[in-house]
Amino acid sequence: MERRSLMTVAVVVTLLLAGCSGLDPSGNTSTTDASTTAATTTTTQTTEPTTTTTSTSTTSTTTESWSKPAAPNKPLQNKMDEEDRDRMKSVQTETRAGGGFDLTVTADTRMEDVDPADHGTVVGEPYFLVYAGGSLDNKSRFSYVNGTLAERSSEVTQKENGEYTLEVDSEALEKANVEEGKVEVLVLLMDKDSEWDDIYGVRKVTVEYSSGK
Repeated sequence: MERRSLMTVAVVVTLLLAGCSGLDPSGNTSTTDASTTAATTTTTQTTEPTTTTTSTSTTSTTTESWSKPAAPNKPLQNKMDEEDRDRMKSVQTETRAGGGFDLTVTADTRMEDVDPADHGTVVGEPYFLVYAGGSLDNKSRFSYVNGTLAERSSEVTQKENGEYTLEVDSEALEKANVEEGKVEVLVLLMDKDSEWDDIYGVRKVTVEYSSGK
């Protein structure tokens, strides 16, 4: 009888222990959920304003006014012997729309052996002079020009029948106090020398001049 009571107690204890395994220390059944919180970091990129400086360059074009040409080396030496009097063959004139006029000169500008050797080279340096209202005193070895120098060309090429255009600006004629209308123009074919420039041709023409104003 006593043995049967002990077995009953043992069974009860076993059941009690099995029931306690499902309880938390406070006696309540608890379920723990692990939650993961993701921290999201937002990076804001700030772009500073860019200032663009635009430089505007203004180029002004200045029209150069007429300036008096360089005078020849004086006194001018007359080199127009009988063989050279035809070096200046013709001069054609044409009035320019903006004022002034052009001279188209045909001449023999060959000067292969015209200078003394002690000048450094025997080859001449031909160029032209234009005088407004000019006249030439050419009665001796040396020549003298009266009038206003309106144009001086650069050195020209040497050709037997060379053709050259000389531009005479209206301002040059105004400086010479030339009135509009017909004006006499003196054209000289020259050779540049270190001391005295030489004359190799002369032509005088009449030009219808307009200031273009």
